[in-house]
This record gives sequence, structure tokens and C-alpha cells, in this order.
Amino acid sequence: MQNSISTETGKVWGFRGTFLWGLVILLAFALGQVIPLLGYMFVENMSITLESFNSFSTKVTTDAFLLFLSAVGGMFLVVPVVLGIAKLKKGSILKEYFSLNGFTLKVLGLAILAFVVLQFSTGLLIEAMGAKEIPNFMMNLEYPTLMTKILLVIAVVVAAPIVEEIIFRGFLLKGFSQTFMGVHGAVFVTAVLWAVIHQQYEIAYLIAIFVIGLAFGYARVLSNSLYIPMIMHALMNFLAIMGLFYAKGVF
Repeated sequence: MQNSISTETGKVWGFRGTFLWGLVILLAFALGQVIPLLGYMFVENMSITLESFNSFSTKVTTDAFLLFLSAVGGMFLVVPVVLGIAKLKKGSILKEYFSLNGFTLKVLGLAILAFVVLQFSTGLLIEAMGAKEIPNFMMNLEYPTLMTKILLVIAVVVAAPIVEEIIFRGFLLKGFSQTFMGVHGAVFVTAVLWAVIHQQYEIAYLIAIFVIGLAFGYARVLSNSLYIPMIMHALMNFLAIMGLFYAKGVF
């Protein structure tokens, strides 16, 4: 694999554009998670006030169905917004902007090998910091029916990797890498930002998420394909969900 971050700076937003548009994207990300919850409250004839919504929204951390609504809602709102913002840049080509390129079996094999090493290493890191094997956030989730289990898998294994990789290893990494930050600075900053949005996890897991973000960033750079970190991200989340199901006696 080789470093394939484009040097054609005229076709991507610079630092100011990436930073400001990034704020808009993160706002859209938040709204995309909120709007489906408001819609659910409306359909269920629930009182919609700031106080009632704040109380209801906390259930996302325990109700797999609400988590699904929030995650998929975010995906359908955020993805068009991110692609549209990138397209606003004169001369931009979405395939190049987001590195929507194919990959060889060799690259995929190397990515899977790197993923195995990463899983093992971060597992040791989390254990060394004395954290539980499964985060409290995940253990508190409830999914009483087969359908809610399926919806949880869709939210975590499909929606989350697509949205988060398009934002962090897609738009932000591409834009920041074209500035004074360079590739390494962009990988570092996007890993920090990615960890920040996972505040539902304990500190040990946040550190591990940052390390994983670094790995995903370099996987994106070296493979020249956003699909590689997406696949790694989906694999990571799939194993996490399977571990959760096993720990809670689902199978």
C-alpha cells in the first residue's frame, strides 16, 4: 500500500473551509440523531418539550430500537450533507475527495491482518487500564426481540461505520491533510475528534478509540480507499456486538 492522499489542493476545501463545514456536518450529525427521536415521540403522541425530550433521549443508551432510529436517521441526513458540501467545492470530484476507490485482495488481506493485530493490541491496552471487558454502555442496552437484535446490528455494524468514516476519514481527513497539518497531523486530529464523539464510553475505551482512529486513518491513507477503514470499522463493531450477545446469553 502506498500514501495516496492527493496533492491537488484546489479541489478540496482548505483548513478554514474544512473546519467551518466540519462544524456544519457535526451539527447535521447531531440533528440526524435527534429528528428520528422527535418523530417517534410525535407518532406515539408523547408530549414534546425540551424537558421531555431530554428525558426521552437518554433512553437511546438503553433501548436498541431507539439507537437504531438515531443511527440510521443520522446516516440518511448526514451522508447527503457531507457529499453535497464536498461537491460545493469548485472542481471537486466526489470519488477522489472521499477516495471511493476499489482495492485488491492483497490490500484487503493486509487490512484484515492489521485489524487482527489492532484488536489484540487494544484489548491488551484496555485490560491494562483495568476496564471491564465490555463497556457499561453496551451492557445496559436492551434488545428483547429478534427484530431489535437485528436492528441493533444494522445500526452498529452498517450505519455507524458508513457515517463516521465518511465524516472523519473521508471529508475531514482529506481536507486537513491538504493544509499545514499534513497527512500525519490530519490523521491525529481526526482520531481525537472521533474519540470525542464517543463520550458514552469510559476513559479506557476512549483512549482505545483514539488509537483505533489512528489506525483507521493510516489505513485510509495507505490504501487510497475509504472502503478499507469502513470494512475494518464494521468488523470491529460486529465483533463487539457478538461479544455482547455472548456475554448476555443471547447465544
